[in-house]
Amino acid sequence: MQLSTQKSKKLTLNLTSLIDVLFILIIFFSVTSTFLEQPGIDLKLPEAETSEAFTTQKVIVYIDKDTNLFLNDQVISLNELAKEIKELNSYKKDKSIVLKADEKADYGRVIEVMDQLRKNGVYKIIVSTNMPAK
Repeated sequence: MQLSTQKSKKLTLNLTSLIDVLFILIIFFSVTSTFLEQPGIDLKLPEAETSEAFTTQKVIVYIDKDTNLFLNDQVISLNELAKEIKELNSYKKDKSIVLKADEKADYGRVIEVMDQLRKNGVYKIIVSTNMPAK
């Protein structure tokens, strides 16, 4: 009596379709996520009902509630600001700067910074605010 032996078939998984689905998910999440650059400076901007959305500028001056001054995320003094602004103005055509000051920042400090900017040829100062919550 002879027993028939069947060769065992190897099970294989076709991973091609799984890899395709994985790549589609990666593409979906990369396209739908937003890549906004957020500064590491803790600011609570004042609210204004007439706020408008504005495209991000390359030159941003921050004033925090402790009256520290930042130029593009780097701490700077008021005198150094004047030197940097002169250098940056030589590269920019529109000579505009975004000013982001904390709502609890010293008003006099904000005026000093704005005055320093105007002395150095920056007349287009965009003051950043938030829309009030409704």
